[in-house]
Amino acid sequence: MSEIVKQIELKKIHPSKLNPRLEINIERLNELAASIREVGLLEPIIVRPMNSEYEVVVGERRYRASQQAGLEKVPAIIRKFSDDQVVQLNLIENVQREDLNAIEKGKVCKYLLENCPEKYPSQSAIAKRIGVSSKAISLWMKAVEVLPQEAQKYVAPSTISGQVPEGKIDYQTAIKIGRAVDEPAKKVEVIKMLAEKKLPVKERAQVIKKVAQEPEKPIKEVIEEVEEEEMPCEMYFAADDKKLLLDGTKTQASRTDLPNPKMKAGSIVHATIQEPHIADLRITSVERKKLRYFDEEDAKREGGYTLEEFKRKWKKVHGEWDENQLVYVIHFEKVK
Repeated sequence: MSEIVKQIELKKIHPSKLNPRLEINIERLNELAASIREVGLLEPIIVRPMNSEYEVVVGERRYRASQQAGLEKVPAIIRKFSDDQVVQLNLIENVQREDLNAIEKGKVCKYLLENCPEKYPSQSAIAKRIGVSSKAISLWMKAVEVLPQEAQKYVAPSTISGQVPEGKIDYQTAIKIGRAVDEPAKKVEVIKMLAEKKLPVKERAQVIKKVAQEPEKPIKEVIEEVEEEEMPCEMYFAADDKKLLLDGTKTQASRTDLPNPKMKAGSIVHATIQEPHIADLRITSVERKKLRYFDEEDAKREGGYTLEEFKRKWKKVHGEWDENQLVYVIHFEKVK
């Protein structure tokens, strides 16, 4: 039986206090609002009755964008939900859409453990329900535990591409800072400065280590010292590149920007995936060319792909395949 979609006045709908989202991407919200102004809200939100009005259960971004677009009514599906069902639905929806960062996810998991123990008696029970590993749940909750409230806003959402927005820091690094640095105010300062200043993985690790060893030294001074140290060039790869690099299948990497201006033929660089490097690579050449000139051989060197497979992978990371985009093509061979 199909559910009935009703047109409900926006003034009778209110955001849920149980929604785990701490912040909404304003740019994306503006884009959604512009789309709604043009074509209307195509996908109904889900609400639950609250006295004589309604509360948003699923679709808060659409609800807020509809307000911004000036709609008077929105299509909605009305269902009855308990509080724990609302939290669970929000968690599942946002985890699947990568809308929440580790802090936000951790807070929801904590809520489920404390308020719904019969249904969620353990972290593994939550992990099984939302389709992630128990380790992931543990890390999310650890982030909540070790990071002060002020530091939490700098933690980036997790994404498939692993890209971290400007002014944000990945949650693994944030947790390392939270564990290594004792003073809460110092944690905030370190996280804020590392979020603002994009450093390579090894340099970040060195900064955290030095701050823990010399807590009285100003963070800016520590960062300057680390930057002055002679550090090897690093190239970052996705987790699924690891096997391809180690078995020598991947001998080429294309980037929209050159990872390091020092990178040139003959350079030895460290191949890095989050943690310290997994292999040393010798750069054999660096060239620039437009994506339109990529062929099957290029795709094969990128990791044994066909050209169509490589295009799909590129789109997944960069959003589109623009044939006129000029990229750096870095050729290399594994040294050890």
